[in-house]
Amino acid sequence: MPSPTARQSHIDQALTNVAIGYSNAAYVADQLFPAVPVNKISNKYFIFDKASWFRDTAGVRAPGTEAVEEDYTISTNSYLALEYAIGHLVTDEEVDNADAPLRPFEAAARFLADKIALRREKDVLDLAFGATWAASATPSVLWSNDAADPFGDIETGMDTVAKAIGRRPNVGMIGAGLWRYLKNHPDVIDRVKGGATVGNAAVGLLAGVAEIAGLERLLLTNSLVDTATEGKTASLGYVGGNHMLLAYVTGNPAISEPSAGYVFTLKSPTVDRFRLETRYSTKLVARSSWDAVLTATDAGYLVKSAA
Repeated sequence: MPSPTARQSHIDQALTNVAIGYSNAAYVADQLFPAVPVNKISNKYFIFDKASWFRDTAGVRAPGTEAVEEDYTISTNSYLALEYAIGHLVTDEEVDNADAPLRPFEAAARFLADKIALRREKDVLDLAFGATWAASATPSVLWSNDAADPFGDIETGMDTVAKAIGRRPNVGMIGAGLWRYLKNHPDVIDRVKGGATVGNAAVGLLAGVAEIAGLERLLLTNSLVDTATEGKTASLGYVGGNHMLLAYVTGNPAISEPSAGYVFTLKSPTVDRFRLETRYSTKLVARSSWDAVLTATDAGYLVKSAA
C-alpha cells in the first residue's frame, strides 16, 4: 500500500502570525498646515490688509503738531468644516468564524481610520500642489535632467515668497515622483554628500536639501491613491506627483502673521460602533470634520511638474 502524500497527511490551515495587507506607510498632511480647532461647522476669520503694513508712512513730527495718521483695513474669509465619514459592516458570522490572526473589529477600525487619513491627506495635498498659489513655475530644464539647476529654481521660489510677505518659506513639501530625481541629481549629491548614512539615507538627504535651501523642514510625501473604481484594474499614483511646494507656515495658529494654510478641524477622527440587531451585525463608522484652506496664497510657491 502506498504511503500517504504530504498533501494527504496535512490539512492546510491559516497561519496565525502572517496576514498580508496594504496601506500607506505614513501621512504628512498634518505636518504641513497647522490644525485650528473650531467649535462650529462654519465661521469667519480676520485678514489684515497687506499693503498698509508695508507702506513706509511714519514721518517727522514737529513740536506742537499732530502725528501723521495711518489706517489699515480688515477683511474676513470663512471656512466650512464638512464631515467625512465611511462605514464597514462586521457580521456576527464573520466574528464567530474568523481564524487567527484575523480580528474583524480591529481590522475594520484600522481600515476605516486609514480611509479618513487618506481623504485628509489628499485634501491637503491637492491644495498644496494645486494651481491656486499666487506664484508658481515649471523649471525650464526639468530636474530629471542632470543639466537642471534645482537649487536655483528653489531659490527663485524662496525669493518670490520673501518679496511677497516679508518672510522666507520655512517648510517645503516634495512629491515622491519628483524626489526620485532630485535625490540623484549631481548638484544634490555634490552639495549634500556626507550628510546621509547607509541606514538613514533619505532622511539625511532631505535634511541636507532643506539646510541648503534655508528651510526648517522638508517633507516627503510617499502616499499613494488608487483612482480606479471598485472592481476595475488598479491605477495607483503618488498623491504628490512631480511637484514641490515652498511655503511659510506658522508652527501653531497665530494672530497677525501670515500662514500659507490652516486645517480648520471641528471633529477629530473617531471610530464608533453601532449594533444592528435585525441584521445580526455591528457597524463601524469613522468620522472627522475639517476644512483645509489656503489662508495666504502669497505665502507659497509651487515648483510644478518639475520632472
